[in-house]
Amino acid sequence: MKKLILITRPSYDTPTHYLHFISGELKKEIEFVGEVSVIDLETNKATRKEFEKALDKANPRLVLFHGHGSYDSISGQNGEILLDKRNVKKLKSRIIYAVVCDSASELGETAIRSGEAEAYVGYDSRFVIVIDPERSTTPMNDKNFKPFKDTHKKLILSLISGINLEVSVERTKKHIRELIREYGVRGIKDKYGDAPLIRFALYWNLMSLKVHGNGNAVF
Repeated sequence: MKKLILITRPSYDTPTHYLHFISGELKKEIEFVGEVSVIDLETNKATRKEFEKALDKANPRLVLFHGHGSYDSISGQNGEILLDKRNVKKLKSRIIYAVVCDSASELGETAIRSGEAEAYVGYDSRFVIVIDPERSTTPMNDKNFKPFKDTHKKLILSLISGINLEVSVERTKKHIRELIREYGVRGIKDKYGDAPLIRFALYWNLMSLKVHGNGNAVF
């Protein structure tokens, strides 16, 4: 039996549009390997009702959130709350990776303590990306977004390959540090000023990335 991943993919403003794109690429790569099945809660399916239904019916091991968040909730399409303390128990025994703002500051701990999730990875502050406004409708052509896309995919692909969560996160952090150095060098020759902004955003995300629960969790 194939392992299951649930992915939420709202798309209704610029940040969620970019995250929708990156999670779509990730979904294709996962499905290409053929060893994992993906439950795709895309756009209008990214609702609390569909989210809870998928958890109950399919019982995915790994849940990937993309979108907006706060210290105590994660939202889906058009800002509808998908996860908060009222349904956090549905995360029991699961691994969570939340690519949203602020949720690791409180919700991550709640997911472990009250929801009995096995592990929760997320950001305890804002999750920051840098985009080219002229490419905002075509994220696939936005070179500013590429380092953020690559680091996100690196963590997930490492995890689903069988590497434990702690090592997957540390490998991702190492990759971010390498990118920070790379964009520091690029900044010297960057006449548009994007490289320093990208470097700052990468550093911010590096400092904000946190793990709660069992670091030895394996997908």
